[in-house]
Amino acid sequence: MTKLDFSMWAIDLKKYLKDHNDERQHDNDFINGRSDAAAAEFEAARREGCTEHQAAERAHYVLMKGV
Repeated sequence: MTKLDFSMWAIDLKKYLKDHNDERQHDNDFINGRSDAAAAEFEAARREGCTEHQAAERAHYVLMKGV
């Protein structure tokens, strides 16, 4: 079993999935993959000159897409 990443993105997604009784709440590979993608999007947005808030919005979109 894959260990859960404790980034803010992973914690946010895990909480959302748990609060909504989503079966993926125990799928650490899914959560970690989304968390990594969100972190990468946040970094890319900041490098493009987005504000922290704008970058967080973009990352959150990636994190929650299709959830």
